[in-house]
Amino acid sequence: MAARDATDGAMSDYTMGEAAAFGGGDPRVDDALSDNERLRQVNDALRARMERQGGADSARRPGEAAESPGWIRRYVEVALDAADAALALFTEEGRLLAVNRRLSALVPDVAPRLTPGLRFDEAARLLSGSVALALPDEAARAAWAQARIDGRGLAAAPAATPLGDGRWVEVSERATGQGAFALAFDDVTEAMLSRRSARVAAPVGREALLSAALDHLPLGFGAFDPHGQLTFWNEPFRTLMGLGVGDLREGLAFSQLAHRITRGGAVDPDGPARRVALWVAAHSPRAPLTVEIARRDGVLLMAQCRETGAGGFALSLTDVTAERLAAAEVARVRRTLESRVNERTAALVEVNDRLVQEVAERRAIEAEMRRARDAAEAADLSKTRFLAAASHDLLQPLNAAKLFISALSAGSLPPEAAAIALKVESAFASVETLLNALLDISRLDAGGGEAQVADFPIMRILEPVAEEFRPVAAERGLRLRVAPCSAVVRSDPHYLRRIVQNLVSNALKYTMKGGVVVGCRRRGAMLRLEVWDSGVGIPAAERRRVFEEFHRLDAANPRGERGMGLGLAIVDRASRLLGHAVDIRSAEGAGSVFAVTLPLGDARAAAARALAPEPQAVFDGATGMIALVIEDDPSVRAATAALLGRWGVDVLEAHSGEAALALARQIGLAPDVLLVDYHLMGETGVGVLARVRAAFDAPIPAIVITADRSRAVADAVARAGAQLLTKPVAPAKLRALLHWSAKQIAR
Repeated sequence: MAARDATDGAMSDYTMGEAAAFGGGDPRVDDALSDNERLRQVNDALRARMERQGGADSARRPGEAAESPGWIRRYVEVALDAADAALALFTEEGRLLAVNRRLSALVPDVAPRLTPGLRFDEAARLLSGSVALALPDEAARAAWAQARIDGRGLAAAPAATPLGDGRWVEVSERATGQGAFALAFDDVTEAMLSRRSARVAAPVGREALLSAALDHLPLGFGAFDPHGQLTFWNEPFRTLMGLGVGDLREGLAFSQLAHRITRGGAVDPDGPARRVALWVAAHSPRAPLTVEIARRDGVLLMAQCRETGAGGFALSLTDVTAERLAAAEVARVRRTLESRVNERTAALVEVNDRLVQEVAERRAIEAEMRRARDAAEAADLSKTRFLAAASHDLLQPLNAAKLFISALSAGSLPPEAAAIALKVESAFASVETLLNALLDISRLDAGGGEAQVADFPIMRILEPVAEEFRPVAAERGLRLRVAPCSAVVRSDPHYLRRIVQNLVSNALKYTMKGGVVVGCRRRGAMLRLEVWDSGVGIPAAERRRVFEEFHRLDAANPRGERGMGLGLAIVDRASRLLGHAVDIRSAEGAGSVFAVTLPLGDARAAAARALAPEPQAVFDGATGMIALVIEDDPSVRAATAALLGRWGVDVLEAHSGEAALALARQIGLAPDVLLVDYHLMGETGVGVLARVRAAFDAPIPAIVITADRSRAVADAVARAGAQLLTKPVAPAKLRALLHWSAKQIAR
């Protein structure tokens, strides 16, 4: 009861002492103050009243103090009821504080649910669903609520909303101070009806048509007289300025209009709007003014001020929000693109710089590697060329020694001396084999090997190799078998024979029992030549290394024989020169298979070529046969003469071509055969041969002897119509060539 008395007393004080503060006593003041201003004054008065009651509240009993929140809410409700508009008061956080009776009467169907603490968005949706609002459908109601939610705190323009009973209300947000705000529903029915009546009553003429047309333009237009009072405006002018239906009237001063806009918070009074106010206050004549004014709700207006006749002026407003947003978006996109382009450019420049640096480093590394490779290749080539070029000097003493031993063996020796001579000859044969292997390797590495490809039967290679190695196999208790094959192949006979010789020799070296089989298998247009052995096999880790020069598997050699490790290296290089693939299959303890794959040849071409076999006939001696030996090395010349003398040949010796010509002129008789060293001092044997033949005017049979096994030398000898014999000279081959010479003489 005491609380109610206190409330009544407070209401009495409010109604009698403070009503004047809201303009209740003077209608002219009411017209001058907007409802927004009244609401702010109510809020300030409530705050002042509560502060004055503070002392009394603190002196109350504890029980009465507990009732103070409810008392304050009732006080606020009573204060809101004094307002002319239907109001819903919200806290700064957007929570509903209270609604007045006018709002409850306006929306009676939803009023019970408008309880304190309700969120603003919930309250807006609840109000939009009231049947009191004559909105056409659910979409329109949702749009109405969303517009209130989106415009919160932005001083958005009031929205005229029809009611179901034919009235109109204007909904707007109004600040009350200290962050609180109210959602106001002002009755503008009279203003709306008045406008409609004026339009209906107005005669249909040019001015009426012009006014109607201006109302439908997106451009807001307002005209003012020389005293700055409003004389004409269209509907967009009101909405763009964010004013209510009843906020504009004819005769309204521009200063009052500006006050309403800026005090409502829609426009900043200190921004571009101040320039408009200063322009209006300036004396005529005034230059046209164009400014852009930003409303608090984000709408951007372009305001244009221009003088009209008789000292008045016109103010036009255009919503340029979309254009400015589009321009801003274009600028943002351009900046973003420029930023991305700059970033990408910087990244590309950085990547390019790194690539340039990497390329430079790689080129430097490659240049260094090329220099190292070139140096290594140059050193290797120099060594190889040295060996190839020095072959003549290396083989000269060996050749002389073999010839001397052959001459010695041809005579009658005591058994003990004959055995020693045989051992010496065997030792020299081993040296010759090793030296020939070294020379083959050096010639292939130096690029001196040139393949002379031809079509020939494969047995022309296999049969001589079998005959050559059968004694070796028999001596070791092994079997060597060559399977017959009628195939014709296309290859170089010389290099292919060297390949097969080395494969068979290697197989015999590493086989203790069983034997070696050489055979061929056709594979389409190719022939696979295989050498099988039942030897010790090759470990998997060694199967590629066995083709490296000087690599030996001495630990796996059951006989303890030590070679130089060049046989398979020659196979690898020669096969690569010929383009023949070489592969190996092996199992430790079960033997190995080496295979060379080469193309099949043309049988008709092989038959037409009719390769003649090497002369194999035995020379039985030719008493009275004259041989002219032209050799610049005295020891080799003497050894050759001694061997030929043992065979019954009369020998003429010359150390040069000039000496040979002088000797020929002296005896006046052409020799039966010429034995000429290819590398003579200052000239070649082929050249000397031509001169000697020319001197005797006879095609004397000739044998050119050389340590140079290059294709160029062989071709030169063949063009000269002579036979080629390589050093160190094999006596058996020399005997065969002498037999050939005898047959040439007989013809």
